[in-house]
Amino acid sequence: MAAFDPFNPLQNVKLRFTEEQLAEIIEYFDANAKPLLIIDDGAPVNVITVDKFIKFLELKKFHRRSFSYPTYDEIVKDAELLRAGVTRLLTKEQVIYMLEKRIREPEIRHELMLAFQVFDTEKRDFLEIDEIKTIVTSYGDVFNPDETRELLRDANVRGDGNIFYAEFIDCLFSRAPELYDIKVAFGGQIIKSKREDRAPLNICMLILTKIPQFRQSQYRRRTTARGNGPPLTRAAATTATPPPPPPPPAAKR
Repeated sequence: MAAFDPFNPLQNVKLRFTEEQLAEIIEYFDANAKPLLIIDDGAPVNVITVDKFIKFLELKKFHRRSFSYPTYDEIVKDAELLRAGVTRLLTKEQVIYMLEKRIREPEIRHELMLAFQVFDTEKRDFLEIDEIKTIVTSYGDVFNPDETRELLRDANVRGDGNIFYAEFIDCLFSRAPELYDIKVAFGGQIIKSKREDRAPLNICMLILTKIPQFRQSQYRRRTTARGNGPPLTRAAATTATPPPPPPPPAAKR
């Protein structure tokens, strides 16, 4: 393995940014870079200052669940590793490297627990059989009766009609530890798996992929409950006819 090159830090790094995120980073760099650094007597290289790098972090382009924002001391240590501790000038590759190392990868088990907590609107740490049945037959790609029965049989760990999802998740991963190989994006999208057409994986996919539809349903239910009819849209609110002014008080003689 080649030695770490502070001026080519990405040579052995597989980037985990999305194309959109990488484009935002490059766009910011190009807009703020100046040819201020000369490496090995070559032509001047475009760089940004450490202060500009901090300004980019302050834009909060990344969600805290998927990115660990560094402290000032951590930024200084990274700059020193990249031989920028004195010059405080960072090349494009160095900027990307410093951001890349702060990416947090989601973990399937944690994401599955969060998914159940989304459905558990009363925060009881369990869901009733009927609630699970409604979820799997009402949102997203619905399960057929056979798939529903299989899920409910596996999920009812205690046999009392309530699904304590922490126990259910423990049961899933003890039966199929290969589930840890599943790679997910934050929010539940499964992006990589070595398993196909297996019941535990189907259950994970089922729960995770139904979150957006469930949230939309909950939002519609809350907004409709605020009034007698459908929620007033912003356009309707701005064009609604104002109430007439109150009549003037009677004149005194």
